[in-house]
Formats: sequence, structure tokens, C-alpha cells
Amino acid sequence: MRSILSTLVLLVLTINQAHADLLWSNKKSGGDDWMLGTIHLGDERLSTLPDSIKAAIDSVDVVVIETDVSLVSMEEQQRLLLQAATLPQGKRLSHVLSPAVYEKAREYLVDNDLSIETLANFKPWLVGLAMVQMAYAKLELKEEYGIDKQVQEYALKQGKKVIGLETYAEQMSFFNAITDKYPEFTGDDLILDTLKEIEQYSDLPKQMITAWINSDLQAFENIYKETLGTSKFDEAAEEVLIVERNHKWLTPLESMFAKQKVFLAVGALHFAGEDGLPSLMPEKFELIKAKAK
Repeated sequence: MRSILSTLVLLVLTINQAHADLLWSNKKSGGDDWMLGTIHLGDERLSTLPDSIKAAIDSVDVVVIETDVSLVSMEEQQRLLLQAATLPQGKRLSHVLSPAVYEKAREYLVDNDLSIETLANFKPWLVGLAMVQMAYAKLELKEEYGIDKQVQEYALKQGKKVIGLETYAEQMSFFNAITDKYPEFTGDDLILDTLKEIEQYSDLPKQMITAWINSDLQAFENIYKETLGTSKFDEAAEEVLIVERNHKWLTPLESMFAKQKVFLAVGALHFAGEDGLPSLMPEKFELIKAKAK
């Protein structure tokens, strides 16, 4: 799971560098739409959107993002998270993990100043998410500096209509969907995969920063193959979290592209691989290569 999460959480950019961005256009095929592969977290160095992204947003009628969390109160977000992540009554984390894996999780959490008892009533995927958040907290990364959030804020400031492809409740359901669809995978698989990836891919943020800045889709393709294909569990998570969602988005996106000028902003790995959005779209989109400033 962590390999999926770490690759979806594209990190820290330096604003003084020339940004090429993972920005796509269908202008050459007669369209007036844009697609952007985004990063979800950043630090204070990513304080403003690149001009190329602002200009693209300025040119459209509607901005489409993964989910519009502003439609859901913090209380409702917490309720939906607890509803999705809480173990059935009478079960505890120690019941769904083997003793050896439970101990590994406990040690990692203790090393990060959190007692595993705090998460005793939650499913392994929430524990995995907590581990990932701890790893990135050390890098002082924040959602407020992520491209997704800044795109939405800029769009609203410019008076653009913002549409979410998914509800917050749908996003919370994806983690349960992995084990529902692939019951052969256990909580042990998820926790072990998380711990392994945290250790083995400590340099991943740097690779992803460079790839995003340089509009290097091939680098993302390589990261995609390297981190999402290391185990059967990773492949299952990839199918649920990326591939199935891309295919589900196609129909509403095609309809929107046909009726109005659209700026689509979703996680960068939704653009990689044979099931990436540029490959699935019937209309041809080309990656824009910005010139260095």
C-alpha cells in the first residue's frame, strides 16, 4: 500500500527553478482543454502556482479535480473516515495482524512517538496511512502547498466552476475495496509492504520532484513500474486506486470535454502506463514542454 501512497504523494518543488509541469493540451487536435498531473503535498518553497498552470486555468470554463473536499465539513470527513476505517465491533488491530507483524508496526509507531493502542480499533490500511504520514511529516510537507489545493483555490478566485470526479465517501471506500476485491491479501501484507517501501524508497521524493519539474513522463513511467510492480499486493492496489478510477472517469470527462473548456487536475500517476489518461482518451493530448526561464 505504501508504494501506491508514496507515488501518489508527489512532493516538494523549488519555486526558483523553471517549471515545465506535467501539463497536457489537446490544442493541436482542435481542442481547448487541459490536463495536469498534480502533486498532493509540498513545502513552503512551493508557494505559488507556475504561470503556465494559471494561464491554462484562466482559459477554461470549468476546473475538474479528484474530489472537492470543501463540500464536506471536517466533522463529516471525520465521520466518513471512522466509518470506513474502524474494525467491526469486538475486533482489534492485534486480532487482524499476526503477532510478528503487529510487533513491527508497534515498533515503528513507538519510534515516531505514537502508541499502537491509539490505533487499536482501526483497520491496517489506516495504520499504513499513519506510517506514511509520519514519514513525510519529517520532511515538513503540507497539503496547503500541494498543487491540487492551489489549483482549486486559484480557480475559485478566478470565478471558475469547480467539479469533483468523486465524493469524499467514495475516496474513503477505495482502501476497503482492495481487500474486498482481493480477499487473499491480509493486513500483514499491507503493513509489511508499507514498512518495506518506507525503507527502500527513501529517495523517491527526490526522483519525483525532478520528474515533475522536467515534465519527464518517462521518469514517472519508470517510477510507476518500479514501485507499483514489486508485489502482487502492489498490483492489486494499483488496479483499485489508479486503473479502475481512470476507466470510471472516462465517460464523464469525455462528456465535459465535448461541452465546455475543461482544466483537469488529478494525481500525476493517473497519466502513466497503458491505462493512463492520455492513452485512454479518444482525443489526443500532448505533453507541453515549457521553455526554461
